[in-house]
Amino acid sequence: MQFRPNFAMERKHFLTLGAGLTVGGLLGKSALSNQSQQLQSPGTTAWENTKYNPHEPLPFAPETDALNPEKDSPYWDFVRSLFPLNPKITFLNNGTMGITPYPVLEALNKSFHNLAENAAYPMHDGSFEDQLAAIIGCKGSEIAITKNVSEGVNLACRAISLKRGDEVIITQHEHVGGCAAWLFRAKTEGIVLKIAALGNTAQETLANIKAVKTNKTKVVAVPHIPCTIGQILPVKEICTWARENNIISAIDGAHPLGMIAMDLHDMGCDYYSGCFHKWMLGPIGTGFFYAAENILQKSTIHHVAAYSVDTFNMSTVPPSLGELVPKTARYSYGTFPGPLYDGAKAAMQFYLKVGPTLIEKRVKHLSSTLMQGLMDRNAAAKSPSGNANPNGAIEEPSNPNSTPVLWKMHSSQGPIMQILTPLEVISRGAQVGFRIHEHPSKITDTQKAATASLPAGTSTPQASQRFCDFARKNNVILRYVAENDIHCVRVSTHYYNNLTDIQKFFEVLDAFLKQEGWN
Repeated sequence: MQFRPNFAMERKHFLTLGAGLTVGGLLGKSALSNQSQQLQSPGTTAWENTKYNPHEPLPFAPETDALNPEKDSPYWDFVRSLFPLNPKITFLNNGTMGITPYPVLEALNKSFHNLAENAAYPMHDGSFEDQLAAIIGCKGSEIAITKNVSEGVNLACRAISLKRGDEVIITQHEHVGGCAAWLFRAKTEGIVLKIAALGNTAQETLANIKAVKTNKTKVVAVPHIPCTIGQILPVKEICTWARENNIISAIDGAHPLGMIAMDLHDMGCDYYSGCFHKWMLGPIGTGFFYAAENILQKSTIHHVAAYSVDTFNMSTVPPSLGELVPKTARYSYGTFPGPLYDGAKAAMQFYLKVGPTLIEKRVKHLSSTLMQGLMDRNAAAKSPSGNANPNGAIEEPSNPNSTPVLWKMHSSQGPIMQILTPLEVISRGAQVGFRIHEHPSKITDTQKAATASLPAGTSTPQASQRFCDFARKNNVILRYVAENDIHCVRVSTHYYNNLTDIQKFFEVLDAFLKQEGWN
């Protein structure tokens, strides 16, 4: 397989990796090499012979459908060709890890080789922070570069002075990286965690958070978009309320960067932790920590090294240390992973080239299409009693005790599945979480009793887990959410996905449901 790059690169950069595998061979076919390995939208071939130039705008404009540029078109076919996606795999798990596009892989490659060939020790000049700040709406001086969200959450957690009995509002829908630091302080220091439930609307979620506040509440530490069901929380309203009540806000922002527009100053949070390896499609091992300018001097810091302080001198008596640098970068210290930074910068450039507003429309369009397909299956399904409402709504069985599955007269919750991601537009992003119910014929009396005793909002593994396993065997990659006993399927759609991917997902889902006994 030959790789013919269409941008400047010295031939010596293509070093052999193992037995005859070159970097070019590793990257494979793409629009970078005038080839493509990806499926196209029906009838589109114009992009096949188009070259990509990282220094120029994309050669296609999303104008095939001026009113709906987010729909499949030659523009999105060309963009997809810039990703090393295996055509045999339908990848719908960007919420765990994004697929890194070729321009980012190339930036990483060039930077690693520059470091090795020219002894170019990575220097840090603040341009990374400034570039990110322009995207997320803050100052570069308010950003520290981290390895991941977990590191940022820990920095925020430890930056806040708390005493035994102080309360922190958190949710049930936390990733371990978003809650372990708070759980550890609760276990070792006696702070109290108050759990707020997510609502079906932004207003309900905000009300739930307000409802658990007491006069001991000091912090609200919630996800902007939880890893479980992809719900967008009303973080601006939460942070405004927190500030009005002298409560510190610390937001877990693992998912928004690269998915939806964000402005941290407008949001008004005190701390925010994010990463590049998910929706920004940057290299694994790159993240950021934001501490607002007005809270930095109140923030505790536990680890310092090079770049944390302005001066030090071990020859004085006693040895002397200067002051902490007056910016959040004090939390970034030691040798910087220069090539990873260059890869993350290339990811931001690629994001801006594709277009932030268009990306948000695209990912929401794809997830809405997928959610509608799930609701259609609920609405068309027969209930366990064998009846279906002619208007599409599910008819409850005549004997409520004939099945442990309870559902509302709504297509988001029917006899087949329960869609957990809110239907409300402002509460939805690029992910859909849903549970597949056990078919009544498979439910034992023991399972009925176990299900009846579950806390609200939780489930048992059963069908949802089996479906994720079934999907993977059919080369469809999803996320099974087992944590916190939520036990649901999470589907993530990024802009490189298309309707072909969604159709494949439903082919596999329908096959599984038939296997389970659903009509």
